[in-house]
Amino acid sequence: MDLFIESIEGGRYLVATGSADNRSVFKDQRNQTKTFHSISQIKEQFADQSFGKVMLKQSTPYDEMCGMASMTGPLELEINWR
Repeated sequence: MDLFIESIEGGRYLVATGSADNRSVFKDQRNQTKTFHSISQIKEQFADQSFGKVMLKQSTPYDEMCGMASMTGPLELEINWR
C-alpha cells in the first residue's frame, strides 16, 4: 500500500492510500474528507503504518502568476517518510 499526499490551497493537504490505480481518500469519523495542516500532522496520523511509497503532489496555478514558466502538469515526487 502507498500513501498519496496532495498539497491544496490554503496550506492544507489531502491524503489517500492504496495504489496508483486504486486510491481511497482518508476520511474522518463523520465520513468527511479529512484535511491536514502539515506533513508532520500526517505522519502522526499514520505513525503505526508502513507504506511502499509516499508520494507528494503539488498543483498550483500560481507559478504563471509569478512570472515562472508554466509546467505541463503538477509536481509529483516520492518523499522520504522516516
